[in-house]
Amino acid sequence: MRAARAFRLLALLLLLGIILRCAYAFSLPTVSEFTRGGGDGSWYLANGYGFFSGQVHGWVNGLPFYNGRLRAPPLYVMFVGIAQPALAQHKTILLIRLLQCLASAATIWLTARLALIMTKDRRAMLLAAGLMALHPAMIMEPANIATETLYIFFIALGIWLYMEYFVAARLRQESHRPSPRWALALAGLALGLATLTRGASAFFPLALALHLFLLGRQQRIADWRRACLIFLLCYGAMVSTWTLHNLILWDRLVIVSDQLLGTLWRGAAANDGTPQENDALLLEGVELPEDDCEIDCNYQHPPELFLRRIGEIVGGDLAGFVARRATELGYAILQPHGTTELGGTSVWGVARQWLEGERSLSGLLDILRVEGFASKLLVWLFHAVALGFGALGMWLWRKRWLLALPLASFALYTIAAHLALLALPRYLFPIEFALLAFAAAAIVQLYDLRDQGEHRP
Repeated sequence: MRAARAFRLLALLLLLGIILRCAYAFSLPTVSEFTRGGGDGSWYLANGYGFFSGQVHGWVNGLPFYNGRLRAPPLYVMFVGIAQPALAQHKTILLIRLLQCLASAATIWLTARLALIMTKDRRAMLLAAGLMALHPAMIMEPANIATETLYIFFIALGIWLYMEYFVAARLRQESHRPSPRWALALAGLALGLATLTRGASAFFPLALALHLFLLGRQQRIADWRRACLIFLLCYGAMVSTWTLHNLILWDRLVIVSDQLLGTLWRGAAANDGTPQENDALLLEGVELPEDDCEIDCNYQHPPELFLRRIGEIVGGDLAGFVARRATELGYAILQPHGTTELGGTSVWGVARQWLEGERSLSGLLDILRVEGFASKLLVWLFHAVALGFGALGMWLWRKRWLLALPLASFALYTIAAHLALLALPRYLFPIEFALLAFAAAAIVQLYDLRDQGEHRP
């Protein structure tokens, strides 16, 4: 396929991706995002307003904010809050959704480029772009007031900079040239922004540093140590801005987020639920200081309390803890993110009841009558392609691991991290773009193998 035609098709896919995302995002209610419960969106909006309000503590739409005890990494709070003082609520949500649609469209391009880097085949590039552009969950996600869209964009940007301008150049036997340190610096900054959006990626740059070490040894790159140092220093400098902010303003040591131990505890607990239920479970038999009880939604539980509760759970039933983590992680991987936005009864829940019951024809027909069945089936189909062909792509590219490992390591790192941390389909969703890049590469290679078999004498 000629380059000019391929890139025209890629531009059309990007345009289609933007149109689909904007059409869905702008069809949804706006102002209700500030007040609806049951999700993180209203919390982010309230704390985003509070971050730029100039107040230490206050209330927004019935929700408290306390800038001295912000629990989450700050970037998404700042992203949704910066326009609130200047714009009405309706326009604020429209602007947030528009920017997230553009970030999601940019992720389409980045995924296509990653597929091209691995395969040097423009068909894989176009297939990866098509899968990303038409993926129902990817289309719906930018409409949500949640961290996923920005987090995926920054992760994809960092991995692309690292693979395009450093790894691919080294593997083209260009080790005699000076290393493109600016690309490593930008990759470190992009991954730092990802960590400041969601703390789960805090240790992922160490996996890329290990890859730099292996690449330097294999390709005999003389300055790999300096390259690794630049990468990690830029990443650390970006992440440390939040630490310095808290130390200077609030005399409080925060490295990325205060949520790590809480997420570990929720992953270990068998009966966690709403924030109120979690607090009641965690604080059973514990007395809170009176001044902290006034701001219960932002109360920072001491690390010792989380560690004690985790120790009680693991020490009391180690086998149950291991089984619970494996079951939760397996469900989070297999269950596609995005079906809850389509409403109605869970297709998986109805199907499981049918499998465990009499397996009658009428029960099977009930599955087909579930509200939004066709849309949910489409989400499941794209997720199955990502999982099945993505895993196959990683296996097929195992001999070219120096090139493929940076992208594969993000998926593997995220899965491994959530083996200990709380695992939900939403938390595993960010690996979808990496799986789709590998899926496109695998599908093209399988097509070529089939074509060669048909033309063999």
